[in-house]
Amino acid sequence: MTSESNKLMGARELVIVGAGGHGSEILAYLEGMRQSETRLLGFIDDNKSRGPWLGSRILGGLVELAPLAENARPHVLNYITAFGDNAIRCRVVRVIEKMELANVRPWTLRHPSSQVGSAVEIGSGTILAPNTIVTTRARIGNHCILNVRVSVSHDCRIGDFVNLNPAAVICGCVEIGDGSYIGAGAVVNDRVRIGRGVTVGAGAVVIHDLPDGVTAVGVPARVIKENSIDWLNA
Repeated sequence: MTSESNKLMGARELVIVGAGGHGSEILAYLEGMRQSETRLLGFIDDNKSRGPWLGSRILGGLVELAPLAENARPHVLNYITAFGDNAIRCRVVRVIEKMELANVRPWTLRHPSSQVGSAVEIGSGTILAPNTIVTTRARIGNHCILNVRVSVSHDCRIGDFVNLNPAAVICGCVEIGDGSYIGAGAVVNDRVRIGRGVTVGAGAVVIHDLPDGVTAVGVPARVIKENSIDWLNA
């Protein structure tokens, strides 16, 4: 089927920005979704050569977004970033935004096995991986990653560019600031506030508030060092 036929049928045209491990996971998620609704054009990656990749294609670097967007007119060209590193994901999104391509927009990927309750807000460009749960009255920011089996409970506020790693448990009324990284299997207790640019180690249990720009590990989690968060203010 041609690109024009897909447009006429209302198929969503999508590029994945980042052809690494996380990009391969997003490709796998898409394979489990309704392909008639999404047409993957390929991957954008400044560090890889054009050509076939995992049954799809590397289309070139970020400079290729402009001609791809022009070819998509008058329809929208959707993109989703595939970088687990929050700082890289943030920088890439800002580069794309500075291009000011009117018909290029971030797409929110919600896997069919994810569960989202009532009064939940999910930001643009965010990924809900298989078997994620967001219960009710929660807000998830833009360009976040909720990885496999993440659970976010009621009344949580998750900032932009946050990465919740597999099986992380975020209890009720938690606040997590922009650019924070919660390790695999970590637990954040009720009513805890985590600042911006915080790293929580895998398996940690956070029972007290954490300030901006720190790394905390252990049970209970304790601060072991400070992180640079200049990238959040750039």
